[in-house]
Amino acid sequence: MRCAVLVIILGAIGCQPEMSDMMEDGPMDAGEADARVGMPDGMVPPDPNPLRINHMQLRATTNSYHQQDTEEDPELFAYTHLPLAEQAAEQGIRFFDFDLWPDRESALTLYPRATDHPADNAAICPSWFWCLREFEPWVEANEDQALVVFLVGEAYLFATTPGLHVQLDVLEDVILDTLGRERVLKPADVRGAHPTLRDAIRADGWPTVQATRGKFMFVLNDRSLARERYIERGGLDPDERLLFIVGDPDRAEDPETGDEVVFAFEPEFDGDPWYYDTDPADLERMQALSAAGFLVYGTSDDPEMIADLRAAGAHAVGTRFPDLFGEIPPSGPVECNPITRPGGCDPADFQPRR
Repeated sequence: MRCAVLVIILGAIGCQPEMSDMMEDGPMDAGEADARVGMPDGMVPPDPNPLRINHMQLRATTNSYHQQDTEEDPELFAYTHLPLAEQAAEQGIRFFDFDLWPDRESALTLYPRATDHPADNAAICPSWFWCLREFEPWVEANEDQALVVFLVGEAYLFATTPGLHVQLDVLEDVILDTLGRERVLKPADVRGAHPTLRDAIRADGWPTVQATRGKFMFVLNDRSLARERYIERGGLDPDERLLFIVGDPDRAEDPETGDEVVFAFEPEFDGDPWYYDTDPADLERMQALSAAGFLVYGTSDDPEMIADLRAAGAHAVGTRFPDLFGEIPPSGPVECNPITRPGGCDPADFQPRR
């Protein structure tokens, strides 16, 4: 079985045995906390078990921008994605994966591209700006959709020049120019009054589906210098940074990394960078992390592994070939997560109220 799994763990302080408070207790839903507070006469207590974003399971595409260049190597990059709006409308995709290259001279333009291979120059949209701008009509027409997620990584960075700072600012600028700040679920929105995101998730649980309708979550998928620079500078506005951050699993126990709440566990390459195997034990770990209140993301081109990832509680399952998901069911593209779903979860409840 050839596949790939990328696990994203939000609030990963509980994933090590020696840091098992969250694994033992699980995150407390905000509704549970509210229900314990005395309600004034005449007021109806809040739903003690509202649907939250970690109760969802999303369809995802890998390298969501990719377009096959048939004049080059058709076997190595033999897949083409639809434009983002069509992926969302026709294939039910709600989780998009991007790799970005900057203009090497100024970093003022970011291009969707996975590698420097000549067969991988083609993309369904010419730049990060135009990818989101072309997606905007779907956004405008679907303002009540459940949360949409973008995993944004770097394929090439200005690792030793001030251009890296510019690149990170441009990354956020484009989001603000195309979607607007009000449409972004920011780390500060989750953290609230808590000292760290990990504390917030454990105490309050994830935001509700209702509170995040029409919003987007952006995750910076980098463990190296870009991550460090973003932590140092905090983007355009350190108090209102737009991106969640991939942290270093080796520092998961460090109390100073409480806001580095995204961790990527990548499988080892099996001699081929486009097809690689994943240890089946990752599925067990994924299920445990999902049950503990974390968000996990897996990706595979194998139908059996896609089914296994879904059963293990992946919150998003990605593939280069989204037709493997089948048609969008009548209840909509968002499923109830089999591991985290509350009692009575109905996939139709994730859909907009018409």
